[in-house]
Amino acid sequence: MELHHLTTFRAVATLGSFSLAAEVMGYAQSTVSEHIKSLETELQTRLFKRAGSKRVALTPAGELLLKYGQKMLNLEAEIKTEVNKQTEAQGSLSIRIPETVSIHYLPPILKRFRARFPKVNLGFMNCVYFDLPDELKAGIADLGFLITDAFQMADLVTETLHPVPLAMVTYPAHPLAAGSRIDLSQLKGEPLIVPANDCSYVQMLERVLTEQKIKLPQVWRFNSIGAIKQAVINGIGVTILPEIAVKSELTAGSLVALPWKEKGITANLLMIWQKNKWLPPILQAFMEMIREDLAL
Repeated sequence: MELHHLTTFRAVATLGSFSLAAEVMGYAQSTVSEHIKSLETELQTRLFKRAGSKRVALTPAGELLLKYGQKMLNLEAEIKTEVNKQTEAQGSLSIRIPETVSIHYLPPILKRFRARFPKVNLGFMNCVYFDLPDELKAGIADLGFLITDAFQMADLVTETLHPVPLAMVTYPAHPLAAGSRIDLSQLKGEPLIVPANDCSYVQMLERVLTEQKIKLPQVWRFNSIGAIKQAVINGIGVTILPEIAVKSELTAGSLVALPWKEKGITANLLMIWQKNKWLPPILQAFMEMIREDLAL
């Protein structure tokens, strides 16, 4: 049984799609199909059944193979690490991380990590809230971070590192900036500008708005926090961002915090990984450096 076929199988099983697995693994879809066909021929059983026009689901045999296949892939990674212990650590880590964390928390940690592991490759990708569980389970991402109030899922471990205060900010000439304390209903008619890939905490605000039966007419999404800040500084709407991301603009006076009647909105920085998965030493070392710098 080829281990790289098991890796492909795990991706298809987790993502529920041959085409998505091919996309994230950089394969042609025909290659993914060949890997699965090879496994089914060897095991003499079907591993997938159709679950829609473009989706697949595991058969009972596929569910069993996923459990044992994960153990085999974990063991492969452990063997490689143990055999190569006498040489300088190598390999790569793929990490899903919000832009705020990359900019304001990560650089000093990376400096220490590189000094200790100069031959390890690191890949950081913007975090997409709804894709993160599948990517961790499929092994596409080794570790993930979110800025939100809470995150729980049966097959994942979530560790809270520290609180992240959020700020609702706007440009100084905005009518709401000059008033006394306001409530969320006064946002009606105002565009809310939010990050597209840093925005799990925006869902917290959307939940509050829903509970108070407040519907925003416009929500604009940008791929860059810097672009959001420039749009607001130039007189467009309001945004919600971690306080650390707007600290310098608030100090300079180019942005102002809106005086909410509600208590301050605070999220948490969460570190997330797959439960019962063997963690290579370089990943454990990276996680420990994160805890040293960011955990309270």
